[in-house]
This record gives sequence, C-alpha cells and structure tokens, in this order.
Amino acid sequence: MPVAESFFEAERHLADPGTDALVRDLGVPPRPQILADLAREMGRPEPDLQRIARTVATDVALTAAVLRVANSPAYGLSRRVETLGQALGLLGLKQIGVMVTGLVMRKALRTDGPQLTRFWDVSAKRSWALSALARGLRGVDVDVAQTFGLFCDVGIPLLMQRFPDYAATLALCNAEPALSFTAVEQSVHHSDHALIGALMARTWGVSQAVCLAIRLHHDYAVFRDPKVPEPVARLIAMGLIAELAIQSYARMNASTEWTKGGDAAMGALMLAEVDVNDWVERLVDGFSDGAA
Repeated sequence: MPVAESFFEAERHLADPGTDALVRDLGVPPRPQILADLAREMGRPEPDLQRIARTVATDVALTAAVLRVANSPAYGLSRRVETLGQALGLLGLKQIGVMVTGLVMRKALRTDGPQLTRFWDVSAKRSWALSALARGLRGVDVDVAQTFGLFCDVGIPLLMQRFPDYAATLALCNAEPALSFTAVEQSVHHSDHALIGALMARTWGVSQAVCLAIRLHHDYAVFRDPKVPEPVARLIAMGLIAELAIQSYARMNASTEWTKGGDAAMGALMLAEVDVNDWVERLVDGFSDGAA
C-alpha cells in the first residue's frame, strides 16, 4: 500500500458510517453518560468546576477511585487530596478528564482477570510514560498524549472477548519480525486492535488526532508521509519509546516494534540513540518508583 493511502485510508475508516456495524458486532461499549456530561461542561468557555465535581460525585465508586489515583505517586502532589474540588484545583480539568476516562474505561470493558492484568498494567505505564515524554519533548499536549496511551491498545480486550483464540494471535503478533502487528491480526480475524481501538475512541468523543494515531500506531510508514499531521506522527513515535521502556522494565531483551519502527521514530522526534536510551532509563526509574 502506498504511504499516502495509509493515512487517507485511516481517515476514511473513521469517517465511514458503515463502521458503526463493526462497532456493534464487536461489542464496543457506548460512550458513558458521565463522559458526555464532562465533555459538554469542559467545552464551555468558562467551565463550572463545582458542576464538574458534582457530576463525578454522582458515582461514589468513581469518586473514591479518582481520589486514590490523584494521591498516587504518578501525580506527585505535595499534599494529600481529600475532595474532588481539591483534585480539580490541583490537577486541572484536563487531567481530571483523562483520569476519569481511564477509570470509566476499565469499568465499561469489564475485563478484570488474570489474563488481562498485564494489559491494564501496561496501559497505566504507557499513559504515564507518554505524559512524561510530552512534557519533555513537547509538540503534543500532555492530556492528548495520555489519552492516546489509554486508548492505544484498548482493542485488544475487545478482540479477546470476541475471538476465543485471540490470545494465540497475540503471541504470533508479538513474535512476528517483519509483518506489521495489525497485518497478522487481519490475516487471522479480518480485523485488528488498532482499528477497533480507534473506533472506540471515536465513539467516546476522543479527538481526531488521537483516533488517527491509534489507528496508525503500527504503521510506521506514517513517518515518511508528509501529509500525516505532526501531532499524529509524534504520538506514534513517543508511543514506541514508551513501549521500549515498558519492555526494558519487564527485562525483555528486545522489542520487535522498536526494531520495525525505532529508527524512523527517532527521526520524527529528532532524537539520537543516546537520547532514547536516556529517556528509557528515566521512564524505567519512574516505573520502579511506583509512578505507574
């Protein structure tokens, strides 16, 4: 497939009303009302913090989870947060929005269990790592990077629910040295987690840039396509560094995804190998300190 077609094909997929049938068939959960309410309020010229706090407070379990996460090492607050109002004041609307989205996503997918414990752990680490990379490398808003980290692989648990043999496919994808991850998925299931994740993100009202980055995050031809928006390419490149750090933290000696796209990602971010190694070391230290 020519490079330019890859990007335009992704745009077409996300805009095609026919994909709604695929969303229903694969059991993509609808956008929870609490996220719609938050998005509506946050989109106002002057958001009402009290109204946002009341919206979150309608769910007691969610409120408790928000306070627990806000007080975790990931946010490094100087004092303990006791109320939603304090969390909003200290973290800001965008951070609370990302936090609530991640917590609601886990609840909506109903995928807790031994098989997916690693998935949720990696999701948390990726989101935190992307926030650190966005702060350091710039070019992408921190909350946008975190949202990409949350939704990046969300298609995996959905495909696990849909296809009983998907775990075997996942093993094939992780071991494949040449073909793209999504090409292997398509050859077995006629679908892939990047497409499903992008469609879920679209359904949940996530920005177009993040949806496109999710759709294309295993298509490293994006780094050679001048038509791809820079934030999309930077998200995918930073995602590869985050993945490399997660693999390093898990003491895995190699990352097939970095082998496929690492050189192009460094070019997209204008980093040298020594810079990447420094970032990986910093991110691994953060993981070890309990930041994610």
